[in-house]
Amino acid sequence: MSHINTAKKQNNIIIVGAGPVGLVVALRLTQNGIPVTILEESSAPIAEPRASTFHPPTLDMLDTLGLSQSLLSLGRIAEKWQYSIFETGENAVFDLGVLKDETKHPYRLQCEQVHLVRAAAKELNRLAPKALIYNAKVTKIGENSVGPWVDADINGTKERFNGRWLVGADGSNSIVRRELGLTFTGQTYPAASIAIGTTFPFEKYIPNICGVNYFWAEGWSFSMFQTKKLWRVGYSLPKGMSDSLATSSDEIQNKLRKIYPSKTPFRLETARVYRVHRRTVDTFRVKSILLTGDAAHLNSPSGGMGMNSGIHDAFNLTDKLISIFKNRADEGILDQYSRQRRFAATADIQRASDQNHKLHREQDYKARLKTLHTMQNIANDSQKLLDFVRESSLINSIKRANLIN
Repeated sequence: MSHINTAKKQNNIIIVGAGPVGLVVALRLTQNGIPVTILEESSAPIAEPRASTFHPPTLDMLDTLGLSQSLLSLGRIAEKWQYSIFETGENAVFDLGVLKDETKHPYRLQCEQVHLVRAAAKELNRLAPKALIYNAKVTKIGENSVGPWVDADINGTKERFNGRWLVGADGSNSIVRRELGLTFTGQTYPAASIAIGTTFPFEKYIPNICGVNYFWAEGWSFSMFQTKKLWRVGYSLPKGMSDSLATSSDEIQNKLRKIYPSKTPFRLETARVYRVHRRTVDTFRVKSILLTGDAAHLNSPSGGMGMNSGIHDAFNLTDKLISIFKNRADEGILDQYSRQRRFAATADIQRASDQNHKLHREQDYKARLKTLHTMQNIANDSQKLLDFVRESSLINSIKRANLIN
C-alpha cells in the first residue's frame, strides 16, 4: 500500500463525502487557513437535483462563503408559501417578509442542491487545487496514537490518508459511521415518496399558486416547488407500489393530469423514489472522528429540513474546529458540537419534519379543514406569523441548539 507522508498530513482534516455538507465543511476550513483533504467516491460533482430548498439562515451562512449570490442567480425566490385545499382554493399563506429584520434573506430559495455542490467545489479548487480528490472509494478507517487514518482506492491505487481529525459527511450509507460501529435508531415511514421534475408551466393554469405549495386534494396530497426551470412535484406512493411502476411515464402522466388536465404529455426531467426516515445515531463524535449531515441523522424532507440542517451541522462543527486550530480551544468543545446538533436533530428537526410529514398526508377532510383554519389564524396575526416562520425556517432551532453546553 502506498502511504501519504504522515508528517505532512497529520495536521490535516480529512473529510469523506463531497456533497453539500462535506464541501461546506471543506470550504469553510480552507477559507480559514486549515488544510483539508476531501475524498469523494464519484468522478465529478453529484449532479442529482435532490434537495431544493434553502432557508433564510442557511443563505446567511452561505453568504460568508461567498456562495449565496450564485445560488440566487440559479434559483427562484419564494417570498410566500402556502397550505391549500386544492379543489376549493382555500388557503393559508405564510409571508416570509416578516423576517426582514432578522435575516438578509427573508424568503426561501428554491434551487437544486447540485448548484451548491458545483459552486462550492469550484471555489475549493480555486483556493486549494489538490484538496478535493474524486474517484476515491474509502475502504476502511481507523485511529492510532497520532490521529485518524483513511484507506481509499483511487483509480485502482490504494492510498492511506492521515490527519488530525476525520469528518464523515458521506450521507445515509456512510462508511465512516459503519466503520465506527454506530447504528441509526428510529423509524422508516411505511410509504415511499416520489419527487418529479417537469418543465410544464403550472403557474399559468393554477390560480394563486405560490413558489412553495402543500396541497390537500381529494384522495391524496402533493407538494409543488418552483425552481428556476422546473416544477418539482412530490407525493407519497400507494402502499406496495413498485419503484418501476411509480417512475413509469404512464403512472406519472396520470398523476400530473390530476393537477392539471393537459392535453399534451408533460415533459419530465427527473423522477426519483425515496424512502423517508426519522433516525439518528447516539453520538456525532467518537474520539477524533466526527459525523455530520445525513451520516449522523435522517429526517423527512417535509419543510425542506434535510440539507439545511446538514449545513447548520457543518457551520457548528467548523466553528469549533476553527477555534481549536486558531485559538487552541479545548477539544472538548467537539463533544458540545455533538450534543448541540444531536439536540437540534431530535428535539427540533425530526419532531418538526415528522409533524409536517403527517400533517401534509392527513386524509380526513374535517381534520384538514381544522388545521387549515388554525394556519389561517397564524398567517393573519403578525406576531403569531413571525413566531411560526422563525420555527419553520429553523431560526429558532439554531438558537436553541447553541444554548446546549
